Amino acid sequence: MGTLAGVTDLGLASLLMVFMGVFAVRWTQRLGSRWGELPVKSLAATGLAAYVAVAEFQGAPLPGWLQAAAWVVPPLFVLGPIAVMSLARAGAYAPAEGLMRALYWGGEAQTGLRRVMAQAALLRGDRDAADRLIPDAAPVLRAQWLAQGRRWEEALQVNVQGSAEQAAIGEGVHAHALMELGRTDEAALKVDALRQAADRDEDDPLAGRVAQLAEARLAAFRGRFDETQRHLQPPPVGVPPHVLFEVLAQAAHHARRSGEGELWARAYSAAPAPLRPYYQERLEALGVTPPVVKESRPVGTLVMVGLLALLFTLQNVLDAAAGPLQTPVGMLTASQWSSAFLLGIPDVMAADAWWRYLSYAFVHGGLLHAGLNAWVLFDIGRMYERRRHWGDLVMSFAFGTAMGSYMTGVAQSGDVVVLLGASGGVLGVAGALFADVLRSRRSSDRALSRSLLQWLLLIGVISVAIPGVSLWGHVGGVIGGLLYGFARQGLPAQRRIPRFAGLIGTTVMAVALGNVVYMVWQLLG
Repeated sequence: MGTLAGVTDLGLASLLMVFMGVFAVRWTQRLGSRWGELPVKSLAATGLAAYVAVAEFQGAPLPGWLQAAAWVVPPLFVLGPIAVMSLARAGAYAPAEGLMRALYWGGEAQTGLRRVMAQAALLRGDRDAADRLIPDAAPVLRAQWLAQGRRWEEALQVNVQGSAEQAAIGEGVHAHALMELGRTDEAALKVDALRQAADRDEDDPLAGRVAQLAEARLAAFRGRFDETQRHLQPPPVGVPPHVLFEVLAQAAHHARRSGEGELWARAYSAAPAPLRPYYQERLEALGVTPPVVKESRPVGTLVMVGLLALLFTLQNVLDAAAGPLQTPVGMLTASQWSSAFLLGIPDVMAADAWWRYLSYAFVHGGLLHAGLNAWVLFDIGRMYERRRHWGDLVMSFAFGTAMGSYMTGVAQSGDVVVLLGASGGVLGVAGALFADVLRSRRSSDRALSRSLLQWLLLIGVISVAIPGVSLWGHVGGVIGGLLYGFARQGLPAQRRIPRFAGLIGTTVMAVALGNVVYMVWQLLG
């Protein structure tokens, strides 16, 4: 997060835990009973964070044990369930299970989190991991696991009755199994029932998505290609792209239509590696060589996160060596004096230099500040870099950083400002990603656009609610990212363009950091 100097780490962390805790409580309530172990622990942790936040911002003294508890308990039970889910999505199932067992001891809480981990494993195509993680009390997940292994008869034997949501998913699996077994008339009855249930309960979007996919599958197995396409417009939210291509390929196959091989190839390319053998068999049966799939690694994101960590370490070494510096409006640390974006502070060398519009991104107000920015950059940056290129990542970061300081300078021109932190750049990356998904018609991108919008709104609320957090730095970062994201869409897709952009962004930021080094040399010399 971008910040103005003066906010205590404990107050900032506690208020952040309050905002995130509200969402954590709502989410954990969906994994079990309303007053089960999961939501109750998240609620208690959120309450503790709220109490400490109020005390910190009022300047009330807190005993040492309570401060220590505030650093430990809220992150564990607000971020803990999210961390379990994130680890599972990354394929780190053993650490996810270890964290789950350490935090939650009751059967209901562990069952709820195991369902989340099993769903993540199924999305990754890790059938062995999913088999081990699926709880006994999750028959719908078991039916999905059997269907993913194309064990259709066994999937039909699973009793999928339960909540309306789970029953809809299970009946969708049964309808698909019947189609694969050639029992299309029976499948049609289930599809009609799914559509009627979805129409009765229009407030349940999941039922509508299940019915939509089932209707598309039925049209595909009947060889009605155009009807299949109509059912998939717009694509149902949450359905992986490889599944959508598979449905269209099935439609082309049963309709004896050209283009079947291309559709199977696109399904192959979009599928997780463990699920590709099935698509490979279909391609080889058509005499088509499976495409080469390049597994991209977010090298640019990892380098940027590593750079933030390295410079934060050097910042602390510099501040310890140089000590605080007196200015007419108060004390500055050496890193702030040499790197931060400054307004209204006289007698500081190069206080209005152009490079401060970028260099402030590489100096932070504390470990929490630096850690949050690095964490979000790691999360958002990987998504954007995989869609685009490391050069686009660097350039969107630079655009967001520059626009964050520019907007701060315009909106707070008469104020005393010490702006620091990488959040302008991080939000630049988020803005560029949002620009990308906003124009996409893929179901996964539509879901991502809603999540990004909610997250950006939350950042806006935090920027207004927490004293010292830079609202205009955040607003400018998003605007800079959106500008770059939309401009990038208008440029050709050749790889030399993002490489050139990345070289420009890297060069400009390197020059800015070079000026910081000169400032530090002047200070220490």
